[in-house]
Amino acid sequence: MQKGSEELRQLLADALAGKQSRREILRRAAAMGISAPVFGALLAACGGGDDTSDSGGSGGGSQTTPSTGGDTTPTASSGDGGSSGGDGDIPEEVVIMQGVDANTLDPLLRNATPEFNINFHVFDMFTKRNPQTLEVEPHIVTEWKTIDDLTWEFKLVEGATFHNGDPVNADAAIYSFERCAKGKIGEQPVVQTITRLIGYESAEKIDDYTFRVKTSKPAAIFPDLLTSFEIIPPSVYTDADADTIAKVQREPVGSGPYKLVEWVKDDHITLEAYENYWGPKPKVKRVIFRPVPELSSRVVALQNGEANIIVNVAPDLVPQLDAGENTRVSQVTGGRIIFIGIRCDKPPFDDKRVRQALNYAVDFDSIRTALLNGAGERAATIVNPPHQHPDLKPYPYDPERARALLQEAGVPEGFEVTMDAPNGRYIKDAEMAQAIAQNFQDIGLNVNLRVLEWSVYAGELLPSGNPDPLFFLGLGAPFSGEQEIFYVHPDYSLNYTYWQHDEFVAKFAELSQTIDPDKRQQLMNELQEIIYDECPWVPLWHQVDFYGVTKTFPWEARPDERIFVGDVGI
Repeated sequence: MQKGSEELRQLLADALAGKQSRREILRRAAAMGISAPVFGALLAACGGGDDTSDSGGSGGGSQTTPSTGGDTTPTASSGDGGSSGGDGDIPEEVVIMQGVDANTLDPLLRNATPEFNINFHVFDMFTKRNPQTLEVEPHIVTEWKTIDDLTWEFKLVEGATFHNGDPVNADAAIYSFERCAKGKIGEQPVVQTITRLIGYESAEKIDDYTFRVKTSKPAAIFPDLLTSFEIIPPSVYTDADADTIAKVQREPVGSGPYKLVEWVKDDHITLEAYENYWGPKPKVKRVIFRPVPELSSRVVALQNGEANIIVNVAPDLVPQLDAGENTRVSQVTGGRIIFIGIRCDKPPFDDKRVRQALNYAVDFDSIRTALLNGAGERAATIVNPPHQHPDLKPYPYDPERARALLQEAGVPEGFEVTMDAPNGRYIKDAEMAQAIAQNFQDIGLNVNLRVLEWSVYAGELLPSGNPDPLFFLGLGAPFSGEQEIFYVHPDYSLNYTYWQHDEFVAKFAELSQTIDPDKRQQLMNELQEIIYDECPWVPLWHQVDFYGVTKTFPWEARPDERIFVGDVGI
């Protein structure tokens, strides 16, 4: 008891003197079995201010009543964007180090999460996803309803403006859909798939802040899709000529809490808080995204206080950062599926026996032990929880079965194949690709592994539509089931497998028009069974995401990989 009393007195003294961060003080209190409210009362009794409880303020913005579910006030444990609320130190400037730079910031042409993370600050998505529950919530669209099976009505927040001063209104919303529906921006195909997935037909203005969208089929996941769809100002995104198209890729204009200040390619992107933002005003006033491909460089930068958040920390470095004086790790199992794509239009990979052989060839347990510090599990399906098929199990490691299938399909020993892989985009991507290439060598293939920097991989190779017969990639992170299954549909813009299966296409069309949740799950299970048997991919794992974070910075990882600091401390 004497020891405990001394520890408590010392803790109170440290708190009153401001010797440690609020997060560290509360951590020490919790270790002594003292809750935050109780400690706050003790501190107040000693003459200190009670700043251990969180403010309940919502931070401004228009107050509306959503049609489904309520907008919640962020707290210390559940803030939008994955922040942990008011704990810790909130610097005016935050540096986020990602593994790669953006190739484009045009909302319809972006094709990678690092680009989306920047856009998430610059633009408003129509709806938002709760970072803990992943449920869809209102955002700049404050409410929505269905008029009939093929008509949706949406209401926008009033008083919002784009960074150039234009109003956010129904005209801007309708233009955002119409531009997406064009299919091409100049000569570049649109990557954003929302209009295809919902069967977009037209949009109609009801009043300045109300619009309706008509679809060719029921679209159960429409609100989900809106969590990744940016509203844009028509006067800026005119697509009038090649120069205009190129300019908006470099100089985005949105209505989000931050506006672009500067983009120095391959060095940094600087954003500053938008003073006229319609929602809660960010406490972080300046956000700098830096592309740093080498993990070791990102780690050193974090340890030296040159970064606040770094991505893709290798699992074996987690103990080191967690034990650091100024660093910690925020960890979450994400929705990104890492896989080897297989060109099903290239012999001998047009034979599903060969594709099955590749699935049997991968020794993921050894890869997990050697490269991932035991983190994660081999994926059985491309679908995220909660829509995974309950009975499908990962392909077992069985090199003898793999060899037998290759022999049965007539693939000669030493058949040469090239496999593409990126470097620095995903956790241990190049190293994992090397191990998998060796697995394929072990069953009789002669693999030429081609590792490319992400700017070349995502900026040139993939947009060409012509990767090599095997390619390492990661896609994510939706959680609707339908969106993940769409990854191997012939109409998906980033599907480079060129897999064709008539039953799959027909059943997917049925799914996309089905509203009943039980029937949808049944169809998703049947579609997963087709994919499992046909093997257009070698699913590897649902990536466990490790972020290095400054110890006192109150931000936490979220399963959908979105990095957002605009709500930290709000």
